[in-house]
Amino acid sequence: MDKTRISDRQTIFLLVNLVGATALIALPVVASGYAGRDAWMTAVLGTVNGFLVAFLVGALGREFPGQTIVQYAVSILGKIPGKAVGLLYLFFFIQPPAIVVREFGELLAVSMLPTTPQILFAMLIVSVSAYALYYGLEVLARVNELLFPLIIVLFLFILFSVAEHMEPANLLPVMEHGIKPVLLASLGPASWRGEIILLAMFLPMLARPERGARDAVISTLAIGMVLFVAMLVITMVFGASTARLSFSVYELARLSTFVATRLDAIWMIIWIVGIFAKIGLWYYCAVLGTAQWLNLKDYRILIAPIGVIIVAVSMSQYNTSTDMINFIAGPWISFAYLFEWFIPLILLICSRFKSSVPAAGG
Repeated sequence: MDKTRISDRQTIFLLVNLVGATALIALPVVASGYAGRDAWMTAVLGTVNGFLVAFLVGALGREFPGQTIVQYAVSILGKIPGKAVGLLYLFFFIQPPAIVVREFGELLAVSMLPTTPQILFAMLIVSVSAYALYYGLEVLARVNELLFPLIIVLFLFILFSVAEHMEPANLLPVMEHGIKPVLLASLGPASWRGEIILLAMFLPMLARPERGARDAVISTLAIGMVLFVAMLVITMVFGASTARLSFSVYELARLSTFVATRLDAIWMIIWIVGIFAKIGLWYYCAVLGTAQWLNLKDYRILIAPIGVIIVAVSMSQYNTSTDMINFIAGPWISFAYLFEWFIPLILLICSRFKSSVPAAGG
């Protein structure tokens, strides 16, 4: 359906942005709520799940070249069970963009436009993403490739510019309450790293699909390093107050100044671009997967109806930002693990078992 091809660099940037665009917002408040001043450790521990998902996606991609997870689920399990698994993934692909759309609206409401209805924010970002999707994955990849380095440079600049507010003493004592709170706090961030499962949907669109697993591992390492540094700085700046700040990165940007100019507005603009790319990638996978599940020749006719569904879910599922954070830190974790590694692991085992049966019989 989509004949475009994206490079290794574009793939890595897409995957890093896929996780980082929202993890930078949610990680401080979610991890600090469990681990307190030790929340920075979760950025390291959460990386393990990303490596596992990268292995599963790469292994399945090598066995079923040119197919997405919606397609090879049928090849492995048969038509009816495979279609059922594919349908479950279609529901899964709707949930994260709905959460991100709501995060987008909540942050804009808190920072700039408190009286604007949330649905207007949702319709705006989904409409822009829909326009990009109409022209294929390559448009998203090119926009992200152009602007993603600016996001990283600006973010690192913000971190360094708040050096005067850092108090290393806020990191001590290390593991005051033992390792258990740190492990519990790592469950959520680990589930976010597993979002690179989306590679199982656009692996066939890579210029070199055989390097998809490698790109996913590089992305996971890069995400881990960025989040590790970010959590160290945020904890040193805000200390125990981090758990009470819904958008601590934005508060960090407000502290940062350059030639007497606050950087929060610039950061907000760049972050919106990152959110656009993340929503667009989930949206693309939902549309493409639905078209494949329905055996359609063109996915574009599904862009509008699925966009409406994303907006509806984002508006109806959460009453407040607190409800959204509670969902991300609670029910979302087991929901995500099911689709990120449990089902792919079952598919890989079944595939290997099927391939070994003729040999054993012979």
